[in-house]
Amino acid sequence: MEKKNHSGTYQQVYRKLREEILHLELPPGTSIGEIETAARFQTSRTPVRDAFKILEIEGLLEIKPHIGTFVSLIDLRTVSDILYMRCTLEQSIFRELSKTLNKSQEYKICLLLQKQKELLESDIPLEEMARTFIVYDNEFHYSLYELAGRKNISLFYAAVNSQYERFRTFINLAGKNELQRLYNEHEQIWDCIVNKDLEALDECISHHLYDGFNSSMKVIRDYPDYFTTSE
Repeated sequence: MEKKNHSGTYQQVYRKLREEILHLELPPGTSIGEIETAARFQTSRTPVRDAFKILEIEGLLEIKPHIGTFVSLIDLRTVSDILYMRCTLEQSIFRELSKTLNKSQEYKICLLLQKQKELLESDIPLEEMARTFIVYDNEFHYSLYELAGRKNISLFYAAVNSQYERFRTFINLAGKNELQRLYNEHEQIWDCIVNKDLEALDECISHHLYDGFNSSMKVIRDYPDYFTTSE
């Protein structure tokens, strides 16, 4: 899709709003207007309208004619489908990587894990830690895809990942224990890849992806207005 160059920079409005929606700085259900957004970014309504259209296509905004524009609810069925797709892909791709792994690749992943560890040992506020951890989490998984020669799959996955990205942020904000669990499981997955323990690898990936989802039902019940289940 062609991006239009308006004086208010369509790209900047789009990127900033998308980041705020994914990080739940703009929670699901939030009303967001063209006039207020244009004033905030000190621009005309045209680039704001263009940004809204793309965010609607991505499923992050819901535009209701004659009513208003709202941050879309998190669709739990879509999250479940993404989890299924990701689990199936990663079990296959990480098996492939275990057969071709070299020392240079090992060093790269060890550095990524060290970044996660240092983040968890820092004293920054939990919200900042949780949002930063998601960036590091994505970097870890996508790097494994790339090392296995499957970079294009990671790019496809990133393009359809917005609902799951918001869900992960929601869960991660529940507490530092969740972040520590994810880090520990990253280490376990990596150990299985390095040691070519393929049976344990499949189990680790499944637990890593589904445990947080399955244990989040209580938290979801505390925020029912954030979620939907599409038919």
